[in-house]
Amino acid sequence: MDGKTRIITIATFAFLGVYSITCGSLYPKYQEAKTPKTSFLLIEQKEVGIKKEVQLKLKEITTEVNIPLSVQITDYLEEPVTSEVLAELKLDTSEVNVQQPGEYKYTIFYKKKAFEGKVIVKEKELPKVDVRQTITLKTITIKVGEAVPTDISYYILETLSDEIKTNMQLDITQINPNQPGRYNYTITYDGAYYPGTLIVIEDKPSIETKPEPEVQQSTP
Repeated sequence: MDGKTRIITIATFAFLGVYSITCGSLYPKYQEAKTPKTSFLLIEQKEVGIKKEVQLKLKEITTEVNIPLSVQITDYLEEPVTSEVLAELKLDTSEVNVQQPGEYKYTIFYKKKAFEGKVIVKEKELPKVDVRQTITLKTITIKVGEAVPTDISYYILETLSDEIKTNMQLDITQINPNQPGRYNYTITYDGAYYPGTLIVIEDKPSIETKPEPEVQQSTP
């Protein structure tokens, strides 16, 4: 082998060595480039408690005279609330007069906030008497010293329902049971006025005694 051939051979092996080293170092990067990368994004979710402002929708309450108001707060709420909110509610009906017809205000407090509602108090609706039904009063007789009857059915000839009798008003204030005589009593019902008579008599009839006539003596 001459010197020129030897130089070519050495140069060839040197090139192959360099090429092998270069390919060895580039292969991992080539593989990395071919392999798709997967990214993981960890998102931490936190629940943030948002406190909603409590808004109460209250009912308009309608009742009749002399009927007590409910003390249950839920009876005044148009929509249900949670037990936690219900425990914080305070009811104030001090401005409502159930003995007098009219419109009144009630208040429900939630912490420092006040919600107002309306109460309507109406006159008691009396049952209407059947137009075919009449009320006939009796003439009552009692003895001196007896108590004047207070049962309204004692004065009425017809048999009426308890509901009708409850809504009747008897006035016997003009009667003096300790004094014989004729007295008037009245019954008022559904705007009508019924007058009656009560007689107070003596327990025993009095006996009238006449004085004996004087005998005149004749003088001789």
